[in-house]
Amino acid sequence: LFLEVDKVMSLTSINSRSGKPIAPKDIEQYLVTENKKEAEVVNVRLENIKLKNKLKKKEQQLKSKEELAEGLHLIDFEQLKIENQTYNEKIEERNEELLKLRKKITSTVQVLTHLKEKLQFVQGENQIHKGKLGEAELTVAQ
Repeated sequence: LFLEVDKVMSLTSINSRSGKPIAPKDIEQYLVTENKKEAEVVNVRLENIKLKNKLKKKEQQLKSKEELAEGLHLIDFEQLKIENQTYNEKIEERNEELLKLRKKITSTVQVLTHLKEKLQFVQGENQIHKGKLGEAELTVAQ
């Protein structure tokens, strides 16, 4: 309806510069261009409405997540802090225990090495004494 009225009005329009009526061909082109622009405006407005609704939805989701996080956040943080401190103490105790065990291993290895050296020395002396004993038995047997 509006387009028809617009078309009738534009057919009787006159060029402001020349004072002559505007050609129907030019009027048609202006109307086609106007229709295209109008359709584009409608599409852009529709897209704008969709984006506004999407933004509202996202803001609502964010708000609900923040509300959920607010109540739990501080309590959870304190709880995690306490657990972390407890675990750090346990780690420290285990590290001390590990250090003691390493020292004990080192000491045991030194003692074991000393005993092996002593065993070798004693076995060497036994061989010498066995040799002397064998000689003494030969001497006695003659």
